[in-house]
Amino acid sequence: MNSPQALNDPHPLLTTTHGRQRLLDMALNLTRNTRLAPSAQEQQLLTLFVQGTLTLDQVLEQLPR
Repeated sequence: MNSPQALNDPHPLLTTTHGRQRLLDMALNLTRNTRLAPSAQEQQLLTLFVQGTLTLDQVLEQLPR
């Protein structure tokens, strides 16, 4: 059973630039040439996420609804 602290710990891939880039590359490969591919604005936000400037939650907050 997971401890309460374990539920708050980020996934290891989210803690490094390399890990965040790997996750983004996988997502981009899945959405390439589909309507789900990110727009230029979304791509800029994702770049900031990979660099560690924004968290994933902050990226989601900045997306238009």
